[in-house]
Amino acid sequence: MKHYVVRPVTGRGWALTIAFVALVVLGIWPVIGWINRASLFLGLPWIAVWAYFIVFACCAVMAIGNRWVGDVPDDE
Repeated sequence: MKHYVVRPVTGRGWALTIAFVALVVLGIWPVIGWINRASLFLGLPWIAVWAYFIVFACCAVMAIGNRWVGDVPDDE
């Protein structure tokens, strides 16, 4: 029987999965409602600063994941 959901088996895999899920959670409505304010940070509204943070943090997590996955020997 084929399994369509692949779960991580290493500690690194779980750490990356948790980090990515946390970033997704930080980008959904309840958190956005807390961040959306009328004040500015370096001339940008807080919502824009938060969006930049989410995008750059996701890129960082994916780059770390690519580096870690490159270190694992291929079993196939």
